[in-house]
Amino acid sequence: MKLDKFINRPVLSTVISILIVILGAIGLATLPITQYPDIAPPTVSVRATYTGASASTVLNSVIAPLEEQINGVENMMYMTSNASNTGAGDISIYFKQGTDPDMAAVNVQNRVSMAQGLLPAEVTKVGVTTQKRQTSMLVVFSLYDETDTYTEAFIENYAKINLIPQVQRVPGVGDASVMGQDYSMRIWLRPDVMAQYKLVPGDVSAALAEQNVEAAPGQFGERSNQTFQYTIRYKGRLQQPEEFENIVIKSLPDGEVLRLNDIAEIQLDRLGYNFTNRVNGHKAVTCIVYQMAGTNATQTISDIQVLLDEASKSLPAGLKINVSMNANDFLFASIHEVLKTLIEAFILVFIVVYIFLQDLRSTLIPTIAIPVALIGTFFILSLVGFSLNLLTLCALVLAIAIVVDDAIVVVEGVHAKLDQGYTSARLASIDAMNELGGAIVSITLVMMAVFVPVSFMGGTAGTFYRQFGMTMAIAIGLSALNALTLSPALCAVLLKPHKQEGEGSEEVPPLKERMKTAYKAAHTTMINRYTEAIGKMLHPGITLTFTLVVILGMIFGFFNINPIVTAILILLSILALIGMSTKKFKNSFNDTYESILKRYKKRVLFFIQKKWLSMGLVVASIVLLMFFMNTTPTGMVPNEDTGTLMGAVTLPPGTSQDRSEEILARVDSLIAADPAVSSRTLISGFSFIGGQGPSYGSFIIKLKDWDERSMIQNSDVVVGSLYMRAQKIIKEAQVLFFAPPMIPGYSASTDIEVNMQDKTGGDLNKFFDVVNDYTAALEARPEINSAKTTFNPNFPQYMIDIDAAACKKAGISPSDILTTMQGYYGGLYASNFNRFGKMYRVMIQSDPLSRKNLESLKNIKVRNNAGEMAPISQFITVDKVYGPDIISRFNLYTSMKVMVAPASGYTSGQALAALAEVASQNLPTGYTYELGGMAREEAQSSGSATGLIFILCFVFVYLLLSAQYESYILPLAVLLSVPFGLLGSFLFVNGVSAIGNISMLKMILGTMSNNIYMQIALIMLMGLLAKNAILIVEFALDRRKMGMSITWAAVLGAGARLRPILMTSLAMVVGLLPLMFAFGVGAHGNRTLGTASIGGMLIGMICQIFIVPVLFVIFQYLQEKVKPMEWEDIDNTDAVTEIEQYAK
Repeated sequence: MKLDKFINRPVLSTVISILIVILGAIGLATLPITQYPDIAPPTVSVRATYTGASASTVLNSVIAPLEEQINGVENMMYMTSNASNTGAGDISIYFKQGTDPDMAAVNVQNRVSMAQGLLPAEVTKVGVTTQKRQTSMLVVFSLYDETDTYTEAFIENYAKINLIPQVQRVPGVGDASVMGQDYSMRIWLRPDVMAQYKLVPGDVSAALAEQNVEAAPGQFGERSNQTFQYTIRYKGRLQQPEEFENIVIKSLPDGEVLRLNDIAEIQLDRLGYNFTNRVNGHKAVTCIVYQMAGTNATQTISDIQVLLDEASKSLPAGLKINVSMNANDFLFASIHEVLKTLIEAFILVFIVVYIFLQDLRSTLIPTIAIPVALIGTFFILSLVGFSLNLLTLCALVLAIAIVVDDAIVVVEGVHAKLDQGYTSARLASIDAMNELGGAIVSITLVMMAVFVPVSFMGGTAGTFYRQFGMTMAIAIGLSALNALTLSPALCAVLLKPHKQEGEGSEEVPPLKERMKTAYKAAHTTMINRYTEAIGKMLHPGITLTFTLVVILGMIFGFFNINPIVTAILILLSILALIGMSTKKFKNSFNDTYESILKRYKKRVLFFIQKKWLSMGLVVASIVLLMFFMNTTPTGMVPNEDTGTLMGAVTLPPGTSQDRSEEILARVDSLIAADPAVSSRTLISGFSFIGGQGPSYGSFIIKLKDWDERSMIQNSDVVVGSLYMRAQKIIKEAQVLFFAPPMIPGYSASTDIEVNMQDKTGGDLNKFFDVVNDYTAALEARPEINSAKTTFNPNFPQYMIDIDAAACKKAGISPSDILTTMQGYYGGLYASNFNRFGKMYRVMIQSDPLSRKNLESLKNIKVRNNAGEMAPISQFITVDKVYGPDIISRFNLYTSMKVMVAPASGYTSGQALAALAEVASQNLPTGYTYELGGMAREEAQSSGSATGLIFILCFVFVYLLLSAQYESYILPLAVLLSVPFGLLGSFLFVNGVSAIGNISMLKMILGTMSNNIYMQIALIMLMGLLAKNAILIVEFALDRRKMGMSITWAAVLGAGARLRPILMTSLAMVVGLLPLMFAFGVGAHGNRTLGTASIGGMLIGMICQIFIVPVLFVIFQYLQEKVKPMEWEDIDNTDAVTEIEQYAK
């Protein structure tokens, strides 16, 4: 390959690289920052309210007709729904990835409009809302009163009037759900007084409809030759409680007028009393902000944070804003950690390369390749629409050790030419690139080829692979471009010919030149004497020890312990660098390497002579690889310490709001006592994994910053500690703690979401027994820590039966009785009123004392056709029954959600396998389960698709190498060496997992699994390991073409490439050590990625340098049997001595 132009025109080469860096910087400035790429499926939510209705009523009259119409909407994956005793009903429809969220919302809205005619009038009056949103919580913030001077109603409505509308206008906000209630004009009816005046709630509702209205009476003077024209106004809707008190209900026989305040108490209060909030024990209102599908979550969160910071400046005295969850906290902390790792990897790679090349000029050439390739990658990422996320950043960390490879190969090739006696670095660079150009292109194509198949994989795993793989491929491509242009040009400029003995000059230079030469010689002599003086003190062993100490200090963060340790490590770094620059160290290193090289060639010859042993090792590696692939626990994405925890409290059925708040306050105190907790937010009446009602409560726990917590205060340890203490102290409720999901948009918890389904349409109690038996069997398994459902069919309820015959005799219809009861007990949405620039509801309901128990029914009367009042108790019978508080459905079948937490030391993949096994053994016919959330994606992606991707990667590499070598046989020498490295990954991951299973280390180290991060490392290793094998095969093939025997061509080809292979492989291993020993933010994913990469590279390199020459001998022999070798008349002066010694 002719690349003279770039070598002869170094300015052109540098301009190309400078342009790449400038474009990369522009791309970096425009790239959006996200935690992960857009992975979560688009979601559309449909919500409706049927005031006063029970869960079964909402299910039958609201959910069922809506679901029937929505089911099967275009690109729908699955659908869930909930109906509660609060009268609320909601349906969530999940769509396939890639579906346009706007079109999904429009399609769902069209289906909802088809069902409107089937819904009760009370539901359509309030409205059925359809909106696109993710289920992921972006931000949770609270407005709280640290002085305890304001009422809850004031705090709630201050937030709803002044904060929430602004938050809803932030681009990317799908919904801002307030855990509180609007203002409402509460009309508390007195049933006994109402009965005296022969009134029912419907009469009050009718009076409100007549007298609390907006009207348009018209104008005076229009088209009537008048000087002025007047608009006629009506006072419109009432606003003050005093105005409502004066509403006329009826005219009495004695001429008096009965007003509303005569039969009711009017109060401006809350619409409902389901929620109470506390922040660190103070009254508060909490808002959960959800993401709109298809938007940039990071930018949305940043905009919300700016808005809240601005709003906090103008809050009333005593009110404060507390952000209890912010997804950006984890993201930016993770990015900071990855960038720190990036810098550490850069320094470590530089150290390794310098040790091998022993020359600062030579080391600078591959070092310059790193920023050119990495920064240039940002430009292409911006063009293809990717974001700067944790995946792309991790890819760049791995790429650091890869992009130097090509440049190192170039530098090594040029040095080899200079060693042969070239007196011109330019000519040495030209000849070296003529030999290496093809190998570099071949290596690059193979490295990029392994990432091509992953671009076609669908689902969440496909998005992960695509983002990571494309980033790696782009960086590798730019690295190759750099190696073909800038690196050889820099070699020609920076490298100097190696001094030969007897070298002299025929011409005497001018005096000025001689003075300059003398000065340089004196300066060099002084430096050399100085370094040699230090070299006498710094033995090579001491230098190496200092270097190892500095490397370990970087990996384990010793530089940040305190200033004294930092100063010591910096001093050791300087001494190590000085020691490495001495001739004593260089000579010692070279002597050691030469000794290793001689022994290496003997060992390679031994393996070639024992071909059966080598092939046995290959077969064994493949068998072991298959074994570990099938037995290593699987997972999707490891759970990380995000700095936020969730709590869910479920109290016994029928627990009152007051009793719930007492128990929740005790749980709050328990959380506050943990030293790792920064703040806690209590929400009574709502559960992230249960539902709504007085029997539920939730906590959002903000942990201290990662820097402020010790290693034993990670989120796993805090969850375990809080759970154990709650089990001991809180006996009256079920208390669970869990971390939010790693990938937003799937569910509220990291636990496995299992939706049990009853396809028989049978009794709920029987279904509940089946689920309990199943969860009990699950908890008996070692893989499962807990399997809990919040469903409970034992909520105390009263069943009313109406005597239709008695009603007919009395001139009353059953609907009159139900409407009267709804007005007194359930509440009627009667009218609206305007205030504070907003519209609120007017609600009619009996005052609390008149409906506190069953005996209150005796005071409730209904009016017959003759206008007479009759006790309602004459027409109904009441039986005490038990039923659920919430009824759920999954894909049209009644369902119960079970949250399954894997046991410590087990992965989600092992837990999923246990779920399936227990289900096949325990679930009766007609009962089944479906996974939801992240577990559904994991189950779908961990099957045959991943295996197919790996097979395609092998096929792509094989075809490329076949084209390169014009042979279908020789590429097997490369491919059969790859399983050694893949096996090394599994050995390291399983080994570290075994260490992590030690009881003392379980909560700190956690476990590793064959998850997305490991699979990405395996795909990358396929390219890297193939690259090492290609280098050996390429050089062995060249020597074979020169006339050497196959055996010696293999031995010498391997020997010639040993140094660059060791250098590039060790550079990668050492560069990734900070990932392998990561702690803190994002540690689990980083450790898996680092461990798999280092294990694969280290084991693969050690095995390859011995086995690949053997494979070359075997398959080159077979190739020559099929097609005899065609000898080429080529320039082989650089190998004359080898040919003379080893030719047949």
